Order: sequence, then structure tokens, then C-alpha cells
Amino acid sequence: MPVDPKIRAPAGMPLTRPQLTAAPLPLAPLPVPAKPNTAPAPGYGTSSRFDTVQRGGASDDGVGRSGMFAVSDGRKKGAFDDGVGRKKGAFDDGVGRKKGAFDDGVGTFEAARNALVGPASTPDGVALHKAISERLETPSFLKGAASVAAQVYDFAKHTLKLSTTQAGQLTTALKGASADTAKLLGALIEKAPEALSTVDARGETLLANVARFAAQPLNPKLASDTTKQELLASLLRDVVNPNSVDQGDAPTCTVTSMQFELVADEPAEYLRLMTDLCGPQGAAKMRGGSELQAQSGDAAAGVRDGRSVSQALFQTAAMEFGNGRNLAFDAAGKGSLNAKGEMVQRGLKPEQQTQVLRQLFGVNYRSELFQTPAEGAKALEKLRTYDSRKAQNRPVILQIDQGSFNHAVTFERVADQRVYFRDPYGELRSMPENQFKDFVVGINAPKDLNIVA
Repeated sequence: MPVDPKIRAPAGMPLTRPQLTAAPLPLAPLPVPAKPNTAPAPGYGTSSRFDTVQRGGASDDGVGRSGMFAVSDGRKKGAFDDGVGRKKGAFDDGVGRKKGAFDDGVGTFEAARNALVGPASTPDGVALHKAISERLETPSFLKGAASVAAQVYDFAKHTLKLSTTQAGQLTTALKGASADTAKLLGALIEKAPEALSTVDARGETLLANVARFAAQPLNPKLASDTTKQELLASLLRDVVNPNSVDQGDAPTCTVTSMQFELVADEPAEYLRLMTDLCGPQGAAKMRGGSELQAQSGDAAAGVRDGRSVSQALFQTAAMEFGNGRNLAFDAAGKGSLNAKGEMVQRGLKPEQQTQVLRQLFGVNYRSELFQTPAEGAKALEKLRTYDSRKAQNRPVILQIDQGSFNHAVTFERVADQRVYFRDPYGELRSMPENQFKDFVVGINAPKDLNIVA
């Protein structure tokens, strides 16, 4: 049966967290957070993405570097590539094709589509998440009556070759730290010590950024809704366990997918951005030169929607940047408002996602909407040899058809006749290759991968 091409809302409307009609891919072997091929230590491995952070550092064609985007206006758009959103006709909200009902087996299509996304909300799924989080977020060396901070410092002193500078940074990070913050820092030191030396866009290490966060005052815009210790613990949990990064009940699947990739690929850069965002300046310059900006209420409990404070803060700032200068993202209202206060969109359009990707990763991105299943099948052939676990700073965002809206996920790899992807509800999922053309209706990919023409 032919499909019914219709216009629909941008990717990013929240799902209702349905019970899945098909079991998700088990999470037990999922490598966290650097997605290595093997994991001799809990959640980490020798082929960690941390090992390749800052490889070369150059982006193709210099796209996203300062000068192309206005530094003074964090939401100002640069010029689009030839053809972003270039497909047939004008799309009010610029998002792919909508499926009609199939005469043969009505309901089968919708059931299969709905099984692709959503959290593992079954008792077994919840228990598995809890077990993985506890394993990753709790250091094994904690015992005795000494404070957690003292035990963490002692462990680092005896297991790592800390320079004088690093010892000072660790002391600063642990000074006045809550037990939860110290525990998470200890878990990072024990399970992924290589992460401490990864560097951000300015050449500063992750440990240096943690120390800077601990030493600086909290931005007054955030002070009534959170504390430094809550924020720092939340940020460390993101780094120790990237699969805790979740969109919750917010319409932020697009930027949540980007947040996960940023944490997994460049933890030091993520800490730098969040340290600047939460600090006195309340703004963080991205690799592309534009800024993420913190606003009053961004960390309020009422707008977290099941997310941690760091996730709510990052995602709100990224949505506010992505929707453009003429719209304001309303976290409480779950969408972007125009100057009249009218809700005009929930998520982000493909070209808006492109701009956020360019800025966060400093890479030239392009988007494409698939008007027919054949176009999706063609894109899959180009993706077949790409494995995001072996790449760095090159996430590929897929748009999965959800009927009245799209849901953004991050592509991982094609293997064993299945397409693996990361759902921003913290789930690693997969679909048979032959379903890709039916369910995936759009893509955002780096230009240099030659996936988007």
C-alpha cells in the first residue's frame, strides 16, 4: 500500500512511556560510557572513546568555527548548507512523511513502530537499569569509618600517578563535597581513570573542570532551584553512567540524543560547557562559537519532568538555542512560544537540529527528510559501514516515525541484519534492517560521512 505523505510536528514531542509490545535489546552488555567493544572493567574497556578525544580537533571545511556564527547571540543561525530541508514542497514544521493504515494487517504497523521507542518500564527493565547504575556509580573500595572524600583521595593517591597540579585539583573537587558527589568522583577514578585526562575545546582536562565547578559560585539564576552539590553530583553521574541521560517526559529527544553523545565522546567538553553555564556568567560558548544560556527557572523541580537537574538544564538551554531567535522555549509548557505567547512547536525541526549539532560538535552537519521508503533504504546502505562506537564527534541522528510526530534517536551500527540505535529514554534498541525504510523518515549526519547528498 502507498504511504500517505502529510506534514507533521517536529521531532521531539514526549512519548507517554508506553509498555513495549516487543522486548528491548538487553542492556547488560551495553558498554558505558565510552561504548567500547569489550569491557574488562565494569562499563569500560580498552577501546574507550575517551582514548580518542581531541583526535586532530579539526572539523571539515572549518564549519562551526568562530566567525561563521555570531558569538554575541547564542541563538543566531548561520547559513544553512545547500538543501537543508530541501525536499519537495514547503513543510510547515519540516518533518518527514506520515504513514497511513495498511489494509492487510491493520494495527501491525503501529504495534511494530511503537515497540521501537520508550523506556524499559517493565519490572525487569527497571531492575536492570538500577543494577547497572549501582555497579557503575559506586566504587568498590569504599569501606571503613573514614569519610567518602578521604577514601576517594587516598585511593587516587595510591592508584594514579597524580601530578602536583592534579592533586591540587582533586583536593579542590573534594573540598566540601557531599558524600554522593565524592562517591561518584571515586567511581569515575576507579572505573575510568583515563577520562580524567581527556581535554575540552580549550585544552583543559575533565578534572580541571570539576575543580573549577567546585570552586566557583553558582549562578544566581539557578540558586533558588538547586545547589552546587546537587548539580556537580548530577554532572558526575552523567559522565560515569551516560545511559542515565534521559529525556524524561520532556519534548527533548533531539537534544537529549546529542547530550548523550557529547557525554560519551567528550566528557571534558561536557563538563566545560556545564561549568560555564552554571557559573557566574550563566553562558557557555560551544565549539561553533555560539552560546548556550541559562535562564531563571531552568533548574526548577517543576520542569525536570523525571530528569536529573543537569539533564533538564542542558536540554532546556539547547532547545532554547535550537529553536531560533524568534521563539522562546517554555520548559513548563513543553514547547516553544512565539512573541504572542502562542505555542508553535514542541520539538526541533531538522534544520534546527542541524544548527545545534554544528555548534556542539564543531562539525558541518546536513539533514535530509525521506519522502519515500526507497530514500530511507538508500541512506541505510551508506550507513552500513559506519560504527559510531569507533568514531568521535560524529553522531548520526535518526528520526523515527511515531505517527503524529517523529522521535529522534542516535544511530550506533548495522550488524547481524539489524540496525542498532540509542533511544533517549536510556535504552539501546535495534530493528531489523528491512524495517529501517519504513520507520526512519529523516537523518542528520556530518557532511564528511557522505551519507546526506
